[in-house]
Amino acid sequence: MNYSTLLYDIRDRISFITLDRPEKLNALTQTSWKEIRQALKNGEKDTGVAIHLITGNGRAFCAGDDISILTQVKTISDAEDLFLDCIYGLVDTMIHLQKPVISAVNGFAYGGGCEIVLLSDLAIASEKATFALPECRIGAFPAIFSVFGPAALGVKVSYELTLLGEPISARRAFEIGLVNRVAPHQECTADAVRMAQQLMASSPMSLKITKETSSKILGERLPDFWIACQRFAKEVSRTQDFSEGATAFVEKRPPLFVGH
Repeated sequence: MNYSTLLYDIRDRISFITLDRPEKLNALTQTSWKEIRQALKNGEKDTGVAIHLITGNGRAFCAGDDISILTQVKTISDAEDLFLDCIYGLVDTMIHLQKPVISAVNGFAYGGGCEIVLLSDLAIASEKATFALPECRIGAFPAIFSVFGPAALGVKVSYELTLLGEPISARRAFEIGLVNRVAPHQECTADAVRMAQQLMASSPMSLKITKETSSKILGERLPDFWIACQRFAKEVSRTQDFSEGATAFVEKRPPLFVGH
């Protein structure tokens, strides 16, 4: 399969999924969400793949949703396509994968990029990486982290990231459990590969059963996530604050929120 927003390669039983819009800091479009999902599903079916590894091309892992996409969300149908089809689809797939997913966070991991790290089974961050969930600052909604963050990291930590929206360092991400290790910048991907090799020394069946058991805590939240996505599609995306936030970001000015 040919991909337009990522590079897909299999080496030494590892499927490398490299987000590949470096000029946009690998920001996500509807196509990006769908292609990441398809790449993971292809790796699941491939008997030559044991581990999935997600990283980014250039100086970013992923800067979140492409703001130009948000400015195009004008109707409930537009919002449903983004949240119910694209985003929910990837989240559902990641939670139910049988093979482990490692994120090698080589740079900025903002918005949806930070949320992909949250949903990964393991993550290694470059010492230069930073993480942030700035959605509330632009009138949007960090749906994935709002639903799964409290279960994975705790309520207070989730609030720190989603409500404040301030960037945090790789070291802070390690302290709160968002990533497993911090590596020298040039060693980030190599360390992730070494972690993948460690995983492949274990029984595939044991890994599968362990993942299925551990991921139940997130799988139980999927109905809540579906409701959150519907709420965004029907309510948040139609507010003046949402429109103002996206427009202000594009125009590089502070947003003038009105609270509805």
